[in-house]
Amino acid sequence: MLRAEVGLVESQVRSRDRSRPHYGRKLYHALMGAVCFSLYAFVLNRSQALWTLALIGVPFILLDLSRQWFPQIRDMSLRLFGSVMRHDELTGISANSFYLVGLMVVTAVFPKPVTLLAVLFLGMGDPIAAIVGTRWGRHKIWTSGALAKKSFEGAAANAVLSVIATFIFALTYMGLSVDKAGWLAVMGGVASTFAEILPLPIDDNFTIPVVSASLLYFLALPIL
Repeated sequence: MLRAEVGLVESQVRSRDRSRPHYGRKLYHALMGAVCFSLYAFVLNRSQALWTLALIGVPFILLDLSRQWFPQIRDMSLRLFGSVMRHDELTGISANSFYLVGLMVVTAVFPKPVTLLAVLFLGMGDPIAAIVGTRWGRHKIWTSGALAKKSFEGAAANAVLSVIATFIFALTYMGLSVDKAGWLAVMGGVASTFAEILPLPIDDNFTIPVVSASLLYFLALPIL
C-alpha cells in the first residue's frame, strides 16, 4: 500500500464519529465471536483452545504493541484492519489484543459453558447494545462520565438478546430442562447487561467476557 493510501485510511479512521453505529466493526466482532464460539463448542477442548489462543494471540499482541515503533507494521495493520479501527487504536493497543487476552482468561478459569456464553455476550449482546443505543437511545443511564454514552434502550436490547441466546444454548448445547434453562437465561441476561454497562477503564473486549463469566459463574453455580 502506498504511503498516500495509508494516510487516507488513517484520516478516515480519525474522522469516524463514535456517536454513530459502525456497522462494519460490529459485524466483524460478531463474526469473530461466531468463529471462536463454534471452534470451542464443537472442535477444541480447553487445552487445545488455550494452546490455539496462545499460538495466535501472543504473536498478534507483540505485533500490535510494535506498531508504535515500527512504521511498516503500523501501515500493515492499517491495511488489514483500517476499515474496522477506532481512532484511539491508532496510538494504543487494539481491541483485538484485549479480546484475545479476555478469551485466554475466561477459557483458563471458567467451565466451558460459561466461557461459551461469555463469548456470545461479547459477540451478540455488546453489538446490539451499541447499535440500539446509538440509534434509538434517548434515556441515558448516567448523565456524565463513562456511562454517559450508555442508554437504557441499548441495555434492554442487550438483555433481551442475551436471555434468548442463553435459553437456546442451555436447552440445546447443555441439555438442561426448561426450568433450569429459564433460570440460567435470566442470569445470563443480568450478567451480560451488567458487564456491558460497567464503567471500567479497560477496553470492553476484555471486561465483558471476564466480568460476565465471573458474574454468571457465581450466580448460576448451583445448576452448572
